[in-house]
Parts: sequence; structure tokens; C-alpha cells
Amino acid sequence: MKIARFRANSRVVYGVIQGDQVVEIRGSIFSKFRMTDAVHALTDVKLLAPTDPVEIWCPGLNFLEHLEFAGQVLGHGTPPIPTEPQPWRKGRNALTGPNDPIIIPRASGGDVHYEGEAVAVISKDCRRVTPEQAEKFILGYTCGNDVSDRTWQGKDFSFWRAKGSDTFSPVGPWIETEISPKNLDLMVRINSKEVQHCNTSDMMFSFPEIISCISQQVTLRPGDLVFSGATGVTVAIKPGDVVEVDIPGIGVLKNNVEQEF
Repeated sequence: MKIARFRANSRVVYGVIQGDQVVEIRGSIFSKFRMTDAVHALTDVKLLAPTDPVEIWCPGLNFLEHLEFAGQVLGHGTPPIPTEPQPWRKGRNALTGPNDPIIIPRASGGDVHYEGEAVAVISKDCRRVTPEQAEKFILGYTCGNDVSDRTWQGKDFSFWRAKGSDTFSPVGPWIETEISPKNLDLMVRINSKEVQHCNTSDMMFSFPEIISCISQQVTLRPGDLVFSGATGVTVAIKPGDVVEVDIPGIGVLKNNVEQEF
């Protein structure tokens, strides 16, 4: 099932995707809901980020192929292979939805990169769960882009602006509730040209392991987002580019790139 959050006639509601239409629901996507008679063409609604999270979490260095590149960005040698997940928070202000612009900040030097990732959506309060239990706390999965300013990432002591600037966390287009995260292909395209291709089977720590790790110290709430981490070497995006994160079985997250003036 594909669950979308959208705006229709100035109302923000949830619905279930059925072909090229979305059917409004009543109730909560995190507990019980029912379909209604209100049906909209997807072309008539504005898709939003699929949840309104309390927190957004990302794991650092979760793909082996990304280690060497991360060391170059940070100005160090290749980091050691992590022995446990390395989660960190991404500012909620960075959240934006499908078809919304990625805005390169005025103060940025312009070395802003995409990082296409899969994203788990938390379904209920999650505190001190084991990896085996964690799957029961996942509603489904969506596409995400951990947009990153590489200059700030290497210069600053934290990621507060490198990865937390406004619009640096596009997520969408909807939540797929009936898919396994263990073997998902993921492609990133810039202006229709493929620039990244990976598979979630290469994650060093799985979604349940990451969620379990976070939950030992921090309670995850319904709608919270947990990214997969990125892989490989990325390149800069620039104003005018169209960035697509494509996970077959889920959908395509599409965002234009703009410059802040």
C-alpha cells in the first residue's frame, strides 16, 4: 500500500495511492484508518513530505564504498570501518517534499551534493527495542535525499548547516508499506543522467539495527524518519538541475535545484 500526505483545497490530509488517483482516508496512518469516498487525481493535489516527523535520523558511514570519499570530504584519511551504527540528527527544518526546490544557501560556496537514500518511517513509540523487535516499529519506506554542502561538511565541527540547511532533506513521494528493505535498488539521476546506483543489501547496518541503536537512548516517535546512509562518490548539483531519487517498488522523489538570492 502506498500512503501519501497531500494538500487538497487548502486541507492537508492522508490518502492511499490507487493508480493515478489518491483516495482520502479517515483515522491515523499509525493506527487504524478507513477509505472515504473522496478521490482526487494526483495532478490535482500537492504532494507533501509523507510525514510530519519529530526527528530525522541519518547513520554516518553506513556503506563501505562511502568511507574513502567521506575521509576526503572531512580532510582525514579513510575512517575505520564502524563496529556499530553512527546515527546523528538532521534538523527538521531541512524537511521538504516531492517537487519542492532544493535551495542552495546564499552563503554556500556551491559545492552542494545529493545523497540518495532509502528512508524508514517509524510507526509507533519506539524505546529500547532489539533489532529483532525493530521491524514491528516500521510503518514503511520512502525515498530521501541527504543534501550536503561538502565545503561546510569539511570545515565545521558539526553538520548543522552542511546537512541541516533549509530544504536539505527532501523526502517522498509517499510511503510504501508492503516492501522489504533488504534488497532495494536505488538510483539517482541528474537531468535524466544516472549518477548513483546502489542497493540496500550493501548497508553495513540494517534499518532494524540502526533503529535499535537509536532507541537505546532516544525514543523514536510515529512519523520519525531514519535514513539508510549513502554510498559511493557524489558530485555537485547546481541551480537548474533536476534531481531524482528512484527506488523501484516505492517511487521517484523529484526536486529542482534553485539558488537563494
